[in-house]
Amino acid sequence: MGSGHLVGIDLGGTKLTIVVADSTGAIIARRESPLSHERGEISAWHDGIASYGPASQIEDTLRRLLCDAGVSKIDGIGIGSAGPLQYGAIRNPPNISIDIPESVSESVLYIPLVDPLRQAFSVPVMLENDCNTAVLGEVFFGAGKDIADKKDLHLVYVTMSTGLGAGVWSGGHLLLGKDGNAAEIGHIVVKEDGIRCGCGNVGCAEAYCSGNGIVKNARLRLVDDGLSRQSALLQLAKQETDESTLLASESTGASWHILDSITPSLVFKAATAGDELAKNVISDFTHYGGIVLSAIANAYDPSLITLGGSIAVNHPEIVDPMHEEMCTHLNVAPPEVTLTPLGRNAVEYGAIVLARQNWAPASLQSC
Repeated sequence: MGSGHLVGIDLGGTKLTIVVADSTGAIIARRESPLSHERGEISAWHDGIASYGPASQIEDTLRRLLCDAGVSKIDGIGIGSAGPLQYGAIRNPPNISIDIPESVSESVLYIPLVDPLRQAFSVPVMLENDCNTAVLGEVFFGAGKDIADKKDLHLVYVTMSTGLGAGVWSGGHLLLGKDGNAAEIGHIVVKEDGIRCGCGNVGCAEAYCSGNGIVKNARLRLVDDGLSRQSALLQLAKQETDESTLLASESTGASWHILDSITPSLVFKAATAGDELAKNVISDFTHYGGIVLSAIANAYDPSLITLGGSIAVNHPEIVDPMHEEMCTHLNVAPPEVTLTPLGRNAVEYGAIVLARQNWAPASLQSC
């Protein structure tokens, strides 16, 4: 092993997390911050435009973190990012919002990560889909940590957070598509004529089984219900709405702006309080989530499916009903379904694996 340090980066739809680890993979420093919407430098790139704002935020944050940790040398950077990915960049990200000038808003948007960070730190940089990255973390630091021969491991990691996705490890290999993509389970169609997904298609699983999906489903149901003042969810949203917006809503008799205060946590809270509308939103989540798990099981025949991401980690009560729904649609022996032992940190640990693989490829088998 090298004597330097490794950097793992988790770039999500709304937050940025950077960790510094020693050569054994032990994390010695960590920093989490909201992902900036600043576009930074804009330039023509491949068949579109490039926004360097996120790369600049990563560079600035990492330099401060290294300084605070007293680390002067790093040997590699691994990045697990929301996709889709191409050319070492994120391409037209559906779950990352960047303030782009209206004059170029119709262009293909790239967020380069590999080239700017490689130039900034003069080390190898490996970028991978966040779900693929997370399953590597699961294999080497999480549920698969104590399995000596990774060829004996058949595992799928599912993230339920801002979006919905999966990474697949099968018999010693990370499964990748022809373009290096992860299992895009979030875009399995689960309901004909359903809610429109952020990808543009209708009825995707992600439109129901994700943070964004929960919010959109709840808002649509509230609107269809005429923004009923009897809704516990609407009352909770009002409590989270600033006073000026409430006054404006009361003066016009409209409650539309209150919908902006709805979050996944509010929907779960209202469901727990017995609100029927919120309970139906969560029921949609577990029903369609179970169908997605059955599709995973039938396609990959894993022995274990682990669930991660903020929705799953914060609401373990969704696991059993999804498992029950999954079992009604199987043509294979049912896999175990459980929360990841890595909590919110699966992508971070997987990014460390990526960083280690960069400068010492053989070490991937000895993490």
